[in-house]
Amino acid sequence: MSCAEQTNIVITPGPKGADGTNGTNGTDGTNAFTALTASFVMPVELGDVTATVGNSGWVSIGQVLYVQTAGYMSVVAVPDATSVTLRNLEDSTSGIYSGNTVAGTTIPATSTVSAGGVQGPAGTLTGAAGGDLTGTYPNPTVNICNLKGQLSSHNGSNNAAFGVGTDKHILHADSTETIGLQYRGVDLSGTTTAVSGAVALANGGTGQTTKALAFDALSPLTHVGDLLVGQASGPSVTGVRLPVSSTVGDILTSNGTTAAWTTPSNAGTVFEIEAYTGTTPWTVSAMSDPSKMGKIFTIPDAGTVVLPDATTFGLKFLYIQLLSPPTSSPSIVINATDTGGHAVLNHGSTHLGDGDILWVLNNGTNWSKITI
Repeated sequence: MSCAEQTNIVITPGPKGADGTNGTNGTDGTNAFTALTASFVMPVELGDVTATVGNSGWVSIGQVLYVQTAGYMSVVAVPDATSVTLRNLEDSTSGIYSGNTVAGTTIPATSTVSAGGVQGPAGTLTGAAGGDLTGTYPNPTVNICNLKGQLSSHNGSNNAAFGVGTDKHILHADSTETIGLQYRGVDLSGTTTAVSGAVALANGGTGQTTKALAFDALSPLTHVGDLLVGQASGPSVTGVRLPVSSTVGDILTSNGTTAAWTTPSNAGTVFEIEAYTGTTPWTVSAMSDPSKMGKIFTIPDAGTVVLPDATTFGLKFLYIQLLSPPTSSPSIVINATDTGGHAVLNHGSTHLGDGDILWVLNNGTNWSKITI
């Protein structure tokens, strides 16, 4: 008996039907962020403030949030769907959440509010130090220097110790040295040390850069003819100003303690004194008292001097003194003839400085001069 052969049945799908009606839209999810809808003022450290937001439905009490501009703040309360009470997590004492904006800052509206991470425990360094360090953390030491006074430097390739300098030497930058440094003394000649600028008086200088101004900065002299004399004695001697005498013919003498201007006590008995203040030429008058040794004739400035008649002056000395420094040459010119028409032997110009003198000696009939 034989079985019937197997029969395969093929089912052909029919034509596609019409699309069905769309289903109902699902409910929108809740965003895990929002934004301020009104500004608020940042509270003090660990202080609270209630902020108005677009949506507080995703916020939970105790959560850490990051508020743009303000920093990290924790949720203390959620009063309603559009507000949240925040605490400033800044604590400068413990260093927690350092970096928040300062209290009193206005945090503007539209600032974003999002979830922030919780700060973990502070890490610590432990174990043995390595490389250029020795010892253990947290207090390793530099493992380069081993002598008092050495410096840690670099030779261009490796860290290296720089040796101790000689006492009183100072450290100079020197690119020719392997380490780029060198200890040496101060050289004010400028060949190895760059020195510039003026040293102030308070630092032992003059505050000036030229010789004249430097001297003036230290000198007490203020007027023409002033002299610099010492005051007090011992290590505390101070230079003080001695003004020039206002009396013509005064001489500088010692009073046993210091220098002083004094009117000559014997000038009235030994010499006649004639102080001329007119204009050049200056004419010396004849001796009024033949018993005196001669005459002191003072003139205020450089110019020409006419001597008296040699035959009437007698065998007397004539001392001509220039009271002010010459401004040009010649400083004193003795006229070629005296008032009696007698020739002045060896006459001519004599260059005199302040206080220099000219002695004129009578030989009986003519004048001749001796410059001292």
